[in-house]
Amino acid sequence: MKKWAIQAATVVAADKKLKEAAVVIADGIIGKTGRGVADDIDIVLDAGPVVAVPGLVNAHDHLLGTYFPKVGNGPYENWLPWDNDLKSSPLYQERQQIENRDLYLLGAYRNLVSGVTTVADHIPHFVSEPFAEILPVKTIRDYGMAHSLGQLALAWGGDIASEYRKSEANNLPFITHIAEGFDNETKQNLQMLKKAGGLGPNSVLIHGIAFSPSDMDEIKKAGASVVWCGDSNMFMFNHTTNIGLLLEKGINVCIGTDSPMSGGLNILEEARFDRKLFKKLTGKELPDSKILQMITENPAHALKLDGAGALKEGNVADLALFRDKGGSPESSVVDAGLRDVMLVVIDGNPVYGDASYAGLFDALGIKYQNIVLDDAEKIVAGDIIGLLKRISRAVGFKKTFPFLPVEFNI
Repeated sequence: MKKWAIQAATVVAADKKLKEAAVVIADGIIGKTGRGVADDIDIVLDAGPVVAVPGLVNAHDHLLGTYFPKVGNGPYENWLPWDNDLKSSPLYQERQQIENRDLYLLGAYRNLVSGVTTVADHIPHFVSEPFAEILPVKTIRDYGMAHSLGQLALAWGGDIASEYRKSEANNLPFITHIAEGFDNETKQNLQMLKKAGGLGPNSVLIHGIAFSPSDMDEIKKAGASVVWCGDSNMFMFNHTTNIGLLLEKGINVCIGTDSPMSGGLNILEEARFDRKLFKKLTGKELPDSKILQMITENPAHALKLDGAGALKEGNVADLALFRDKGGSPESSVVDAGLRDVMLVVIDGNPVYGDASYAGLFDALGIKYQNIVLDDAEKIVAGDIIGLLKRISRAVGFKKTFPFLPVEFNI
């Protein structure tokens, strides 16, 4: 594999912001990061005015549920009546005409074009595993799981204690929806999880709308992580977790989109929504630097992604370049539109980017498709246009998606 480097205006590397710096990549791993490029580099991409950051991590999604628009007439008491409304809707019946393979690809590309390199796709392993190798992004493939707790829980995985023990023994995350609603049982979810043996440093707790201050103390003590899906929470419940208190207590908080049928269009839209929601709820600003941590470093810790979440030597070469908007490097990410995602690299290989970088793809032998996305010329590994055509044929009309605004004809 060739050794290559990206020369960027700014590199956000761990706790440093390096100006006019390079990131060296070899064998899928990040080499030296800093000023100057070694003589033994095969290819140097002078990327221009861009900000280089670790690949973004979407800490909660359901790829099989990728579709649009949102469905629901909340606020709901818990997740089940929303699910009933979803499955009785004409839009759900429309979605059912599409092959699972193509829904997975749609969800993966939705994430990729927003700068995401890894997705926590929360669904039983037997559902997701057949598609893991064909996706343009990484998914969390091995983890302990429960759907949720209590009488409404779906039968995902084994019992909570055995799933958590598996996670602990193998340094894997244990992922579950929790406290997603307001009924009496849901309010007791955290104590139920603790009693069942599922609360610890490997626990990744999704939503947590009904967490009490004492619940948060238990979470902090256990070293568990929480995933905040503000857009989905507000759409379904007109309420979200006490995010200000979670952060005040020093809990490791990540951001996830949930499905676009209830949540954010993509991780960038979600980040901006959550920034505004935080200000509305607390009266304080949620710094863009903190938001970037919540979609890189924090989920890498929560999901046990060793060697990910930071641009530093020896880490996996998952990274994204964003157009430099002239403010702080972090704001260039959080305020980015889809057209501002300039390059996405996974395991050292470019998989999506601006058409001006086609020479890099050619030099590395990466096959790609030319597309127009959000009125910008882009290139992408795989066949997005063919995917959108297949989906349109399946539903019987030209189906378009705001999270994948690609021009195509049928």
